[in-house]
Amino acid sequence: MTLTTHATLGAVIGRATGNPALAFIFGFISHLLIDMIPHGDTGTSDNFRIYKRRRKQAIAYVMVDAAVAIFFVLLLANTKDINSMRTFSWGIVGGVLPDFLVGVYEITKSPLLRWAYRLHFFFHDFFVKRRGDVPLFYAIMAQVVLIAYLQTKL
Repeated sequence: MTLTTHATLGAVIGRATGNPALAFIFGFISHLLIDMIPHGDTGTSDNFRIYKRRRKQAIAYVMVDAAVAIFFVLLLANTKDINSMRTFSWGIVGGVLPDFLVGVYEITKSPLLRWAYRLHFFFHDFFVKRRGDVPLFYAIMAQVVLIAYLQTKL
């Protein structure tokens, strides 16, 4: 899933819980669970992680996604009151943390983060490696629809 999808879902979870700690925990769990849905990025991920090919393409994909996610968070921060932003923020942090930890692991190869890397890809690849992935274009379109729907819940 895109960071924007994870951030949006984390914000919705934050609003639903009304508790920063629960928002963080459920945001983190939601990331792993929603990543189980095939979402078209397995080829890009495998090329980067396993085959060491097309690194620029993978990095560009992540950079554009991160920019859109940051725009979403800034938009949310400037349209909501400060009290609700606390739980939104912790939901967003929990929602994007697994991808952040994977990125830090990719850069550092720290043994301390290997568990996060393995946990993330256990969920990410759960169905995709058994049943196959969907085309990236369709997955992104589905995520745009999901994000638009989730916006109505904020």
